[in-house]
Amino acid sequence: MTFALGIAFLIMQILSFVFFFIVLVKLFKNEGALKGILGFFFGIYAFIWGWIKHKELHLTKVMVLWSVLTVASIVLVPIIMASGTMEFMNYAAKLSDNPDFKLLQQKSSNGSQKINLSNELSKRKAAVTGSQKNPVNQPKHQAVNWGQKAMSLWQNGKYKNPNMAIEYWGHAIRQKQETAKAYNNRGLAYYELKNYEQAIKDYDQAIKQDPGYVAAFNNRGNSYYEMADYQRALTDFNRSLQLAPNYAKAHFNRGLVYYQLNQSDLACGDFKKACDQGDCEGIKWANKNEVCQATELMGLR
Repeated sequence: MTFALGIAFLIMQILSFVFFFIVLVKLFKNEGALKGILGFFFGIYAFIWGWIKHKELHLTKVMVLWSVLTVASIVLVPIIMASGTMEFMNYAAKLSDNPDFKLLQQKSSNGSQKINLSNELSKRKAAVTGSQKNPVNQPKHQAVNWGQKAMSLWQNGKYKNPNMAIEYWGHAIRQKQETAKAYNNRGLAYYELKNYEQAIKDYDQAIKQDPGYVAAFNNRGNSYYEMADYQRALTDFNRSLQLAPNYAKAHFNRGLVYYQLNQSDLACGDFKKACDQGDCEGIKWANKNEVCQATELMGLR
C-alpha cells in the first residue's frame, strides 16, 4: 500500500511541476525577468500571481488543478508516513516472534568444560526429506505445493530463510500435504532459530504420524543434544539406528553424545562407522584432537 501511495504522490508532484512551469512562463512573459526569477525560486509567489491573473491570462483551469494537487499532496504525506510506520511495526512484530534461546554450556560429568565441538566440527547432521526441486508456477486451478516452495529455501544443509520455511510448512500441514514430512522439516527450521522445544514438538508429530520415521528420530535427538539432554538424545539416535543400522548421520550424532558422556571409545566407534558410510568428519576431528586410539584411526592419518 505504501508503494502505491508513493507512486500516486510522485505523479501529483510531476503534474504540479507542469502547472508551475506553465504559470512561470506566463510570469516571465508578462512581468519580466526579475519577477520571473523570483517566481522560479519562490513557487508560492508564482502560485499567488497565477490566481491574481487567472482570468486575465485564462489560467483558471490550470490554477484550479494546481491547487487541488497541492492540497491532495499535503493530505497524502501523513497518510504515506502512517502507512510506512504501520508496515514497519508489522515487520518488527514478526521479527520479535523469533525465539532466541541461549545455548547451554556443555560440561562433562566431572564439571570441567568439554571441547566446544561446534567450533571444531560442522553442524550436527540434520535430515531433511522431500523434493528439493525449485518450485514451478502453479496453474490457478491447482493447489500450491507448499513443501516444494519450502524446499527451494534449503541450501547447503540449512534454510536460507527459516521464518519463511516455517510459514510454508505451516501451510502444507494445514492443507495435509505430506504432513509427517512437513512436521519434520518445519522442525528443522525451528532448530535453526534455536527454538529447540518447538522443534521437538514438530518431530513428535512427525513420529506420531510415522513411527518408523528415521530422520525425525535423528533430528529430535539433535534438539535434545542442544538442550544438553544427552540421555534422550542417545535414546533417539539409538532408535534411528535400530531402524537404519547404516545411517551415517545418526552414527555421527551418537558419537557426539558419547563424547559428551566421557565414553570416548564408544564415540570413536560411532565416528568410525559413520566414516565407513562416507562421513569421515567426526573421526578426522577425533584424530586431530587425539581423542581416539591410533588403531581406531588406521588409514586416516
